[in-house]
Amino acid sequence: MDAFDKYLYEELVTLYERQDLSDDDYEELYQRFCGIDYLEEVYPYLLTMRFWGLGTESEKENVLSELKEHMDENNYILNGLYYDLLLSQNSNNEDALKNLEKMTENGYTDRFTKEKSHIKDVMTASDLHSIEKISNLSDTSSLYTDEEVIVDHIVFISGNYEGLKFTAGDVDYLRAKVFIRPVHGKKHIKVRSQIFKGDTYVSEIMNNEYEIDSATTWFLTGGWGNNRYTCYSDSVYKWVVEIDGKIAFNQNFRMYEGKLDQIGPRINDIKLVSSKWSGMLEKDKNNYQMVFDAKTLEAVYFVFLLEPLNRKMNIRVCLTIVYLEDNTISVDDHFLEILEEDTVSFWEWVGFSTPGKWKKGLYKYYIIVGSTQKYEGTFTVY
Repeated sequence: MDAFDKYLYEELVTLYERQDLSDDDYEELYQRFCGIDYLEEVYPYLLTMRFWGLGTESEKENVLSELKEHMDENNYILNGLYYDLLLSQNSNNEDALKNLEKMTENGYTDRFTKEKSHIKDVMTASDLHSIEKISNLSDTSSLYTDEEVIVDHIVFISGNYEGLKFTAGDVDYLRAKVFIRPVHGKKHIKVRSQIFKGDTYVSEIMNNEYEIDSATTWFLTGGWGNNRYTCYSDSVYKWVVEIDGKIAFNQNFRMYEGKLDQIGPRINDIKLVSSKWSGMLEKDKNNYQMVFDAKTLEAVYFVFLLEPLNRKMNIRVCLTIVYLEDNTISVDDHFLEILEEDTVSFWEWVGFSTPGKWKKGLYKYYIIVGSTQKYEGTFTVY
């Protein structure tokens, strides 16, 4: 699975996991899953949706027949799905219950059938006791600490996107992902958070309690919003987080009006520029390159040259950069751009505040604009 397919697949899986999906949501999901049906990971989702009639016509018998044809492949996911769906027609099928239990032990989960899954029916009391025992063994420290919890930074999450900028029409509920410095031991914390616009609060107080330890680096607060995507408007908001009665961090986030354009602008070309981490210098703007000097390189700017837009457009740009010398991902990020109708170019950048930190070698970048346009290329740092 390449970086493009990975992004689209993970986006759809995240959407599928939601519990409040409408018929229209499922129809859109089914069509988008069909668009990447060449990925074997997508097949169980399509089968499940066809079985239950989620976004398409119900084909229960056809789906069971297809799954039965895969029984000799020792695929615990497809076999588990077969028995899980079979139990929806007869929950007392002892053979199916026994085989579903085996597939669950091999790793099958309810990620496809969700609340309709029969996995809970094969969980015995001893299973639950084992899980409880494993949970108890997972404690890494028995010592509680009075150490103050220090917040490093906060980002916000809505759907499968996290950042500090959002389009209001795409946000139902927003949650704060709070990154903290590890404490030395265990600690029970009480967290209160609230959203403000200026000095006026716009949300209720969200109360949460957490058990953290030396391995905890972040936690999620409660969410605020509604299912109608009308909670937020074009404005700057502030999320205030209080831990154990003390204000620990304030973080602004920006909401723009409208929704993301799923297609995005027509892009004539993507050029690369080397410039300062603090901002692109005027002298560098048209100095397009594909090879960069590691001793002086700070930031690589990806310059998008556009055809005329003729309308305002909100887009998301996803950028993944792979260091090909060892096939590690060096950048995996998302950007929100608000393009005015007269925009002819824009840029995104990644890098370091000081030169000398880029590894020498060949890099490959993958870019997705909107949800359909894909671009890729390479550059070299010497």
